[in-house]
Amino acid sequence: MTLPPTIVVWGAGRIGRGFVADLFAGAGYHVVFVDRAEALVAALRRRGRYTVVRTDGRERHDQVIDGFEVWSTAQTAPVAAAVAAAGQLAVAVFPQDFPVVARQLVPGLVRRHKERPDTPLDVILCTNLAHAGPAFRGPLLAALPPETRAWAEGNVGVVETLVIRMVADPPPEALARDPLLVWTNGYATFPVDRAAFRGEIPPLPSLSLVDDMRAAETRKLFTYNTFHAALAYLAALRGHLRVVDALADPWVRAGAEGALRESAAAVQAAYAFPPADMAAWIDGVIAQTDNPALGDTVARFAADPRRKLRCADRLFGPLLLAHEHGLDTPHLIRAIAAALRYDHPDDPTAAEVRQQVETLGPAQAVRALCDQAGPAVVQGIAHAYHRLPLEARWAGCAAQADRLGFDYERTYKGCGQCVLAAVQDATGLFDPAAFDGVFRAATGLAGGIGLCGDGTCSALTGGALALGLYSPRRRDHFDGDRDAKYRAYALIQRLRERFLAAYGGIRCAEIHRHHFGRAYDLRDPAQREAFEAAGAHEDKCTGVVARAARWVVEIIGEEEIEQQASFIGSSQNI
Repeated sequence: MTLPPTIVVWGAGRIGRGFVADLFAGAGYHVVFVDRAEALVAALRRRGRYTVVRTDGRERHDQVIDGFEVWSTAQTAPVAAAVAAAGQLAVAVFPQDFPVVARQLVPGLVRRHKERPDTPLDVILCTNLAHAGPAFRGPLLAALPPETRAWAEGNVGVVETLVIRMVADPPPEALARDPLLVWTNGYATFPVDRAAFRGEIPPLPSLSLVDDMRAAETRKLFTYNTFHAALAYLAALRGHLRVVDALADPWVRAGAEGALRESAAAVQAAYAFPPADMAAWIDGVIAQTDNPALGDTVARFAADPRRKLRCADRLFGPLLLAHEHGLDTPHLIRAIAAALRYDHPDDPTAAEVRQQVETLGPAQAVRALCDQAGPAVVQGIAHAYHRLPLEARWAGCAAQADRLGFDYERTYKGCGQCVLAAVQDATGLFDPAAFDGVFRAATGLAGGIGLCGDGTCSALTGGALALGLYSPRRRDHFDGDRDAKYRAYALIQRLRERFLAAYGGIRCAEIHRHHFGRAYDLRDPAQREAFEAAGAHEDKCTGVVARAARWVVEIIGEEEIEQQASFIGSSQNI
């Protein structure tokens, strides 16, 4: 009977068990785990099996992995025997552990050199580090005795890969039932450097053989990792703990997707990937990340900002590449500024970065972090550093206005008054006495003015009243306040443009037709009943009020941010 090929997986953590072993066991390989964590080794040996969950958020597949061996790195004799006999070897550890693993591999490679000198061995690096090959091969060759080193240079391949599968913490209740459970998004494609193999390439359907590994690594780092970092640092400013909540926040998502698309444009300019391929890749980045079943955390995506702020890494790297090709990067600049503000009590490098900013000021801190950043980039990041807390605050107000507008319209009805109430309750901007008079006056606005349907949507009218309160012409300055009056006109025009873009019109009847395919005369009891049955106060008019309230707060916020950021920037060291 022919024995199955063996793969030694060095590192029985999330990627080792949840990706590498899953792929190779599924292809018929016998898996041998090696890990330094004695408790994990004991648990795997005692249980003899574990489960990999693959879920894309819609479907779930559980794969049981069993029949494996597992050894501690302290068990040098059986580990050396496993390395000597292996068909493949995968290293799934953090890059900082490469030198230690290289030294631990020496007995097995020495034995392999003696027993199987004509059989090459490929070391497949499964780690999140661009150009990882030299970082591993150097310590490995340095650790080997001279005679084995000469053999290894020709017979030990060091294969760079891209690990795209996401592995997150299982739900607490599932982990309590099964402490060895591994929770993944199930992504199966495994890009590997074709030219790096010394032996036969494993016959795995999931392997994607890459001819230009530098281009592939750059695309992965400057898309997946850039998106995750931008998402995390912006989300932290809004107080989100989970990635799923960050993606549900329009302000965070728009900023992160903007950074992703700027970075992707830089990669496309540098490496000329086929446009359709690049577009599909970007869609995949967003889809793989937007997986609520993973339960990923902002803290995991944001961890170690000092490393992520290196010149060649996922934030400055694509920014510098974009500028080489004459591309603008406003969203990447904002993502870097957000990283400068990242704060987590259990992340020592976050404290290190914050200390630099506090000591040097944001502009000098940027120069210290990446000396390749030009003056325009430095100033742009410094200005964004001061703006971002204001933007995050107003984004929160806009989100709250959206929720309140929806709830008020569903509960109380009266679009204009509901928009006014949502704006006031989300911002607290207006004097209560002055606001109460305007709120009362808005009673008859509903249904396109008095339920007639042929007037302006009262959500727009209520929003216009709120913007007039924000920039008012006062009665005791009836013949003046010209600047305030024209400012109000400009703000209301911006609100009107958003209505036109969303609904194609501003009249109540036009918005009815957009949502329902017809207009309702709300003076007619039968039509009013049909209007309700069609979902008017489930998600139609409620949604119009929610968006109108959000838009009003966003417009006010844009004004406030400009004023406050200019003042802060002029009074601070930027």
